[in-house]
Amino acid sequence: MSITDATGLFPRAEPSAGCPDSEITVYRQLKDALPAGWTAWHSLKIRTKGAQFAEIDFLVANPGRGILALEVKGGLVKKEGGVWLQNGQPMKASPLDQAHRFVRTLIAKFKDKGLFAPPIGVAVVFPDMDFDVQPTQGDLEGLVIGARELPYLEEALPRILDRALRDHTGPLFAPDWIGFLHALWCESWPLGMSLSQVVKGREARRIQLDREQFTALESILENDCVLVRGGAGTGKTLLARELAVREAKAARTVLFLSFTDALGLELARHIDLPGVTVSPVGRFALERLRQNGYDEPERYEPEFWDGLTRLAARSGGLWDGCGFDTIIVDEGQDFGENEWAIVEQCAGPAGLRRIWIFADDKQAFWEDRRIPPALEQQSLKYVLPKPYRCPAAVQALVNSYAEGGWGSGPDRLEAAARGLADGTLKIVATGDADQEIHAAVGNEIRAAKKQGFAESDIAVVSLRGLMYPGNIVHSETLGRCELAKATDLEHRDRVICDTFLRYKGLERPMVIVADVLTEASRYPVRMNIAASRAFGALRIVASRGEIEKDPILTKVVNIQKS
Repeated sequence: MSITDATGLFPRAEPSAGCPDSEITVYRQLKDALPAGWTAWHSLKIRTKGAQFAEIDFLVANPGRGILALEVKGGLVKKEGGVWLQNGQPMKASPLDQAHRFVRTLIAKFKDKGLFAPPIGVAVVFPDMDFDVQPTQGDLEGLVIGARELPYLEEALPRILDRALRDHTGPLFAPDWIGFLHALWCESWPLGMSLSQVVKGREARRIQLDREQFTALESILENDCVLVRGGAGTGKTLLARELAVREAKAARTVLFLSFTDALGLELARHIDLPGVTVSPVGRFALERLRQNGYDEPERYEPEFWDGLTRLAARSGGLWDGCGFDTIIVDEGQDFGENEWAIVEQCAGPAGLRRIWIFADDKQAFWEDRRIPPALEQQSLKYVLPKPYRCPAAVQALVNSYAEGGWGSGPDRLEAAARGLADGTLKIVATGDADQEIHAAVGNEIRAAKKQGFAESDIAVVSLRGLMYPGNIVHSETLGRCELAKATDLEHRDRVICDTFLRYKGLERPMVIVADVLTEASRYPVRMNIAASRAFGALRIVASRGEIEKDPILTKVVNIQKS
């Protein structure tokens, strides 16, 4: 990624544990809600030729408007008797003094380079303070972001930037001033970039809603029953999350249901708002049954969850008083008759309820599950045509499994060839023994770490079911790394190792597909689901015998050999 292409939040990975909790809180909010096309840097330090030194917690840049220097003050902040206090101790200076000093030093830095600086404003963030009225101190009024505004930075930042900046009437500022700031921050040295750095650059450019998705968003908000279809990586879950946030801001109660446990838990971690309930549908039914005396021990077996949702769907009184204003269903293609009955039980009365469904028919694993015809008939249909998640080589492979082959044109194979050349895509052929295949997966994990990927960037996805004794997910370690299941939120810093169904809806920069068995039921769907979890690089580890049975993989291996 060139300096002039620097957009998104830097660093790409969350700051280390030594960073203050208050700054980590702001970092996470910026990562989720930085306006499209903007750039932000955490902890920018500068020194001028005159030995002036300054540092700012976050520097935010709108390429068409200017710069906002954000100072973060954590803990309990208040002003008493004309003195600013932080956690009961007098502050060394007013909250914005450090930011003003940074701005003066930054302007001097621009002058050192013979550049005209863009407009620069300042603001302060109190991430642990919830308040209704802004401080009236002259330099702070309207320039303080509190805990209440943090979840809505996408809307708050442009407003605060406009308030912080005067109209720019000076000379035209340097055309590549964002590149200049990025160089000051210094993303990497030396400048050669590892595959992991390239991947993280791709990630920053794909996390914002584009014009097509905003159009979909507005269409959905204007209709009470909408069915959104889109392939893997088209932004369905991102759009669903944004809808939940907007409904919450409109004071509507929201039920956001997923099919898989891991996706539901991950969504709940990101959408923690009053009035919004986020849950996997099976676990939502289990919780409701538990409240009514159901005491059967939880088991993983599909039979347990099928029986549980059937019982919950048929227990009409279980859902008394459970009407939500809006229900959002992700992975709608996997909901069966019982899950849809639960949705109907939780929806408000006809004419007042809103039901928004997101589905990918290409990843439907159960052939007998369908969106109810009556619900589909009354829904506005919207299609998200453009995939964002996967790089071109991975997307070409995913599309080939979805459509039954590489197609007649050269585009997909050419994309695969480019991915093989730059390291985005790799097929690893092994012997037939599970032990040999699993050892090869461990080798790929070690190789990924040498390329700069953290363990938290890597997921191993098995194409076999969890009940298969030889499944790689039963391994305690791989590549000398401890493993975690997708539902283990406490160990998200580990390599995730789970099945394709349990990891459905989630993603990581590096995905390693294992336990390939072409004779497994709905094998192309399994591969489509697993491969599309990779938004940076993909490795498929399979025995030579299984590769020979798969014409799609065989083509890739032949290109790889040449």
